[in-house]
Amino acid sequence: MEKHAMKGRKSHRQVLHKIDLDRMLEILSAFDRGVVELSMGLYNVSRHDRMLMRQQNRRLHRALRRGMPGLLKAPKPLFELSDSL
Repeated sequence: MEKHAMKGRKSHRQVLHKIDLDRMLEILSAFDRGVVELSMGLYNVSRHDRMLMRQQNRRLHRALRRGMPGLLKAPKPLFELSDSL
């Protein structure tokens, strides 16, 4: 009975990992936005192009937020070796 009750729950470690991952993505996104803004200022990017770059940057960050958890999982092996040989 206990095994079935535990299946639906996330462990404390999984919850902390999700919080840490969200925080890490937030920090990386903020750093990336800062680098993009600095670069646009250094290269005198036009106002219209700045708007487009910010828009693309936001799309990139949304895609990263959706896809990052899957990227951090260990890949499944293509095949398994057996010791029965």
